[in-house]
Amino acid sequence: MKDLHDKVAVITGAGSGIGRGTALALAEAGMDVVIADIDEASATSVAREVEALGRRTLVVPTDVTERAALDALAEKAWSEFGAVHVLHNNAGVAIFLRLDEMSDSDWDFQLGANLRGVVNGLQAFLPRFKAQNGEKHIVNTASMAGMFSPPGLGAYAATKFAVVAISEALRFEVAQSDIGVSVLCPGVVATNLVNTSAERRPPGGVEMGSLDLDPDALGVIPPERVGQLVRGAIERNDAYVFTHPEMKAIVEARFGAILTAFDQAAARSSE
Repeated sequence: MKDLHDKVAVITGAGSGIGRGTALALAEAGMDVVIADIDEASATSVAREVEALGRRTLVVPTDVTERAALDALAEKAWSEFGAVHVLHNNAGVAIFLRLDEMSDSDWDFQLGANLRGVVNGLQAFLPRFKAQNGEKHIVNTASMAGMFSPPGLGAYAATKFAVVAISEALRFEVAQSDIGVSVLCPGVVATNLVNTSAERRPPGGVEMGSLDLDPDALGVIPPERVGQLVRGAIERNDAYVFTHPEMKAIVEARFGAILTAFDQAAARSSE
């Protein structure tokens, strides 16, 4: 979708972080933006920033874990703007715990927002996209934790691996419907994801400790930069959006171990 001017984007989790960064990047490219977020005050603040860039906007309070909320979001977007051209399924949460420390409610919390939230978005928007002429694009936010699974992130990574799988399959399935699909796999971004997730986490389970992160060592980047990368991916119809190329070695190591296991299986089958 090379020409974004005067087109319309819907972004979930757009009240802060990567969602906000994408909203501003797309508004700078001339798009009108529907700001969907569970936090209406934050969404309204981002809407003002979009309007300051000279673009129209609509704030829709949205809990992505509820299918009816995504149906309502789609209905309001089409009613207000007459068309939607970009959907960014971005809302998500993160609980960093060992798997043997996760409660049932912790699992439900992460699966509901990170996985079901993407599914709900696709179920609500895909039929409308397929019925609408012209180019459309879907961006699903996964994570570098959708490419490898470090200790303490097993449950989070499970949801993000699933988002990568859905995005890869969907890209092939809808290619003939003028719908592009990108999966965003960011590294460490300067957002409040961990803090807001802890605040919204259901009661129960063990107490989470604080993450002692070294921003310099992790290469933390601003969400506005991620938004610019997402905009470029939409324009080029990139399959994957990576924010930290230096993490390539980690992915190569994982796939190297997988390929080695295939070689071992082949050797054993010939014994």
